Amino acid sequence: MDFKGRLERARTKMRKKGIGLMYLTRGANLWYLTGVKRSGPSLTDHNAYGDYVCGAYIGADEGFTLVGPRMGGSRWRSEAEGKPWVEDVVIFDEHRRPKDVLREVVDTFHVEGKGVSVDDRAWTQTSLLLRDALPGSEMSLASEIVDPMRMIKDDDEMAVMKEIGKITDDVYGSVVDFLGVGVTEVDVAHEVDYQFAKRDVEQNSFVTGVKFSSPDKPRSMTGPRRSERKLEVGDSISFDFGGCYRGYCSDFGRTVFVGEPPDVVVEIHGLVMEAQAAAMEKMIDGTITAQDLDTVARSIIEKAGYGENFVHRLGHGIGVTVHEPPFLYIPDDTVLRSGMTFTIEPSILLRGSWSARVEDVVMVTDKGGVPFSNYHKELTIIS
Repeated sequence: MDFKGRLERARTKMRKKGIGLMYLTRGANLWYLTGVKRSGPSLTDHNAYGDYVCGAYIGADEGFTLVGPRMGGSRWRSEAEGKPWVEDVVIFDEHRRPKDVLREVVDTFHVEGKGVSVDDRAWTQTSLLLRDALPGSEMSLASEIVDPMRMIKDDDEMAVMKEIGKITDDVYGSVVDFLGVGVTEVDVAHEVDYQFAKRDVEQNSFVTGVKFSSPDKPRSMTGPRRSERKLEVGDSISFDFGGCYRGYCSDFGRTVFVGEPPDVVVEIHGLVMEAQAAAMEKMIDGTITAQDLDTVARSIIEKAGYGENFVHRLGHGIGVTVHEPPFLYIPDDTVLRSGMTFTIEPSILLRGSWSARVEDVVMVTDKGGVPFSNYHKELTIIS
């Protein structure tokens, strides 16, 4: 990955916008620009001492300081190794007040009234401290600089996304072999997660979703992403999962039926596949907007009488995070460009009954959409 080039492009944008300092948390934007790996998400409330001043402080011309806590400080230092653009690492002890650490670091950049660009996911405490330390600086969102860069993937990024797409296909194949009457949604979700872990995937892109449903035992599509409900003959199974590999995410969906599928399941499954194929065909560089692509797929489902059963957007941008702009729905009028990558995920959810969905990560090209996952899209039937 050309982290040095990305950082210089971001700094060029900072100078054009009159921004003297950018603050990034140890998350997706920092990894994308500099190769400093993100720290894992905390799934319960967890406040480490001074975590709201930890992160990267990046000057528009020069200066790049990582600030980290004493506990775990070695990991911050190791992230700086081999990255010459990281000029300093400040590790502070608990006896120091975090706001004093922030002010001392900020003072070294001599912002002098220029703007400050702050990560969208920064703590409110961070923003307030930056405002106090730099009262003459206008604050803006780092996404205004980084998001347009992240939208267009280069060859290195696409190679990694193709690889995680292949891994995801392999995971799904193993999970289909695992399926059988009597397993629970939780059992299947854990098998998905286990298969990713076996393949050295860093983490799941999001919480794995597995849902069994039938008219006899309907499953709320807005309820928990997996439950202790057991698989029975006559159930449809909807999958929604993904993994994160070398910093990039996958997002995948398919439909399975247990036993002989009724005509309505065959019908809705066929419509979902038709809608996805039609949308992918239209993913041609410079010819369609994000919201209009949604219309292409949605109109097929609506004409068949299932419009009210397609209850979400067609998809979303994906890359170093699983959900990122542009979004394939009203009112996003972004024109699709080569190198953009999206999930294309139409579905039909029959309320109190069966469902059908498909989802692939697809790249925009000058000839139409190219998927990064290629597991077959026929209705998978198990006995």
